[in-house]
Amino acid sequence: MTAQRAAIVEEVTAVEQVTDVEYEVPADETPEYSCHYCDRPFRTERQLALHVGTVHAEECTEAELEAFEAEQDDEQYELFTFHLKAAVSVFLLYFMFTFLYALVWAG
Repeated sequence: MTAQRAAIVEEVTAVEQVTDVEYEVPADETPEYSCHYCDRPFRTERQLALHVGTVHAEECTEAELEAFEAEQDDEQYELFTFHLKAAVSVFLLYFMFTFLYALVWAG
């Protein structure tokens, strides 16, 4: 096992201890993707890649590991973007209320 793979397996194990992520497909929907290790159904290829990298990290191929890392990077970027937008929104809202407060008292 390469050092990179061992580090990913260790990180995934730590994440699994904190959260047990479920990817549910409704009963009336036909899943487009399924895990070839455990036959679990998934709605998107992204969910499948994250599942394989998380649950089957020790037995997945290098290509699957690279797909997992790419999806994980995309997810981290999307989360960062969301946090940035939320922080800017809170700042603008605070500024707006402060400005309105100053206008009321200056009036």
